[in-house]
Amino acid sequence: MKLKSKRPPESERLFRNAAVDALIETINDAIRDPDIRLMFDQCFPYSLDRATDFRRDKAGNPDTTVITGDIPALWLRDSANQVLPYLPVALRDVQMHEMIRGLIRRQVDCILLDPYANAFKSGDQEKSAKKSDQARGRFWKSGIWERKYELDSLAAFLRLSAAYPHCNPDQTPFDGRWIQAVEKVLKVLQNEQSQISRKTVKKHFRAVGRDGWPSPTVRMCGFGSPNKHTGLVRTVFRPSDDEAVFPYSIPANAMICTALSALIARLHEIDQKGMANLCRSCIRIRSEIASGIESYGIVHHPEFGDILAYEIDGFGSSCLMDDPNVPSLLSLPYLGYGYILDSVYAATRKFILSEWNPYYIRGKIASGLSSPHTGVLSHFWPMGTIMQAMTAKDEEEILKCLGVLKRTHAGTHLIHESVHVDNPRNYTRPGFGWANSLFGELIVQLYVTRRNILAEKIR
Repeated sequence: MKLKSKRPPESERLFRNAAVDALIETINDAIRDPDIRLMFDQCFPYSLDRATDFRRDKAGNPDTTVITGDIPALWLRDSANQVLPYLPVALRDVQMHEMIRGLIRRQVDCILLDPYANAFKSGDQEKSAKKSDQARGRFWKSGIWERKYELDSLAAFLRLSAAYPHCNPDQTPFDGRWIQAVEKVLKVLQNEQSQISRKTVKKHFRAVGRDGWPSPTVRMCGFGSPNKHTGLVRTVFRPSDDEAVFPYSIPANAMICTALSALIARLHEIDQKGMANLCRSCIRIRSEIASGIESYGIVHHPEFGDILAYEIDGFGSSCLMDDPNVPSLLSLPYLGYGYILDSVYAATRKFILSEWNPYYIRGKIASGLSSPHTGVLSHFWPMGTIMQAMTAKDEEEILKCLGVLKRTHAGTHLIHESVHVDNPRNYTRPGFGWANSLFGELIVQLYVTRRNILAEKIR
């Protein structure tokens, strides 16, 4: 049975790329299940078709804005993750690597504007903004969509920058402005490593609205919960954009740790002044974070033994859970960190996928990770199920995950933010670019490593 694709007509696709279309056709030939085939056909190119604005500036340099899909703004985290699955294509395709280079340049501009902001407006949005709106937003610089300090946003920028040379040896993106952006990132990491106190409070992030008033939803007048120095880096918001319960996110710190490792390798290849000092700063921060995770991030659970906490404060308090947004504890091997704490990760994974995790839910149609972000415990997040499949060693577990995803697309053959575990037609976010890209990345991964799974009929 052949299902009809619902991709936009070619003339309406924002970024058309023949190499991506050819890859889709090749992989589709290996997929037996018609629903999974159509999901890949629509999900893998989703961000290119509907969310990518590729231009050139006056000097002819590529400039790429990638919005989230149904929200017309660029999130540092989302945009980096939306294009990462296209890196193998960029190895052979000039158009694709130019698009990714343009996004790195755009992210550099964003970080130089404000390294604590998580989401940014496009140039067109700024031009159309009313003067009164710009005046009311004087506490947020012009160009900022949302100013929530999320540690993983900075990690996503470093991760994309470090991954780019794997698709092209071109050194063009790593110019003086890129180095300035990296220096700003390291400054944030150093500031937020320190313990918040009356003496240091001025250098820490404080969540305020456009009008300058502290966010009423964030503890301690916008500063978040107190912390004790551990070598870890504070964050005030989670990858879900929700406020953190405790200031040290273990998965976000793990992601920064691996991103810094990749960045160090990148800096060694860049022939510019000051690289030695930058490398030393990266090595020191990475070492302190890794030590902090192993010294403070591991807690003892009565059922599973030693596991990783989701968040801690350094004083002994911890939050035992996992959130489906990446970085998550479940995603640590995907991010390149899980191998460091193999036995602890294995126990943590069992905890995450059990009822001991307060955000793991079961329903008539699906089971999986829920999130505080949606405010209800009736919806699971397909992103968590995708990550479960990507980190699974057992083929039967992968097939079960694919079955959940197949049963819950509600006839759209797309991946949504969250879906009711009893009623797939009750879902949030019809156009979630990052989740669709991640599903595409899963299928490409299976095509490369476990092609026999794609030959199965998914139940």
